[in-house]
Amino acid sequence: MYKLARSRTETARINIKRCYPELSSEQQEQLVRQNLISTGIGMLETAMLWFGPERDWSQITEIVGLEHLEQAKQQGNGGLLLAFHLTSLEIGGCLLGKHFPIAALYRRNEHAYIETKMTDGRSRFVQPIARENTREMVRWIKKNGFVWYAADQDYGRKQSIFVPFFNIPTATITATTRFVKLTGAPVIPMTQERIDGKKIRITLHPPLQDMGQDAEQDALTINQFLENYLTKHPAEYLWVHRRFKTRPNESDTSFYPKKMRARPVTPLRYKDIIEGAEWIENDSKNRPRRLLIGDSIIYFVYRDSTLHGSLKSKTKRLTQQHDKEVYEGFEYRFQGLVRPCSFKQCNLVYLEKQKSPN
Repeated sequence: MYKLARSRTETARINIKRCYPELSSEQQEQLVRQNLISTGIGMLETAMLWFGPERDWSQITEIVGLEHLEQAKQQGNGGLLLAFHLTSLEIGGCLLGKHFPIAALYRRNEHAYIETKMTDGRSRFVQPIARENTREMVRWIKKNGFVWYAADQDYGRKQSIFVPFFNIPTATITATTRFVKLTGAPVIPMTQERIDGKKIRITLHPPLQDMGQDAEQDALTINQFLENYLTKHPAEYLWVHRRFKTRPNESDTSFYPKKMRARPVTPLRYKDIIEGAEWIENDSKNRPRRLLIGDSIIYFVYRDSTLHGSLKSKTKRLTQQHDKEVYEGFEYRFQGLVRPCSFKQCNLVYLEKQKSPN
């Protein structure tokens, strides 16, 4: 992942640099490497849980703080298991589900096949509940059950408030406050860590106090708890996640390179690009080689049957050797957008105009 998943690695690098500025550049990069290794392990753990044969997981599971669940059970209000996107999130929650019946809130996947595999895999350990199905979640807790969910997510400006996380104003959802008001259940933080590569230690922490009264204070309490944990375990967070993608003001500069889906260029879209271009440069075969349209300079890389490599390798060489240029005083940069155009047998590589003149 460190070598090949370049955009994810860069996201982790940006997050770690901002959250741990006291580290030297060498220490930050070492932390990036450790984090990508931990993330890769988490992916393998998930595959083992969802698709592997039945195993006796008890030999590798250590649970600390189970008395907090027992106490909540005795009080009859169920509980909210507050999890975080640690790299061992999946194995921690699933293995707890082997010892204590819990439900898990999750985000539906748009792809029906992935959605089925994901819910089938988790159903081996926990009861999946789609996050928008609030009624089912409330019914589960009203029956003195426990719901496992993560609150460290960015659902955009409209669904969040901004509170500090590593001294960065961070979009933080207010679902916890709403859940407490609906159920009266205690909020029990949950973390998990790998011990010597042999065991998973699941820790159930004492319930957070005074939750459900003020959304901003609740969000701050949650972020401070997570920040304190990551101070001791900095490599164990999902730093490849764009945690700071939403900024307090729409005009604020993003922390991350622009991310766009590489939708294929259809014949109609290709026609619009050619007709809307301000200028076009052609190659020796009278095909578009480079053009300017809107805020983008587009390069065309063709799949010729030559000895100079595949379309993928030629595209990669272009982006490595020519990732920026200046035109009429403005700098245009490659920010990762490559769109395939199969009917013309080429890739379109976008260099995007920067906000300020060079």
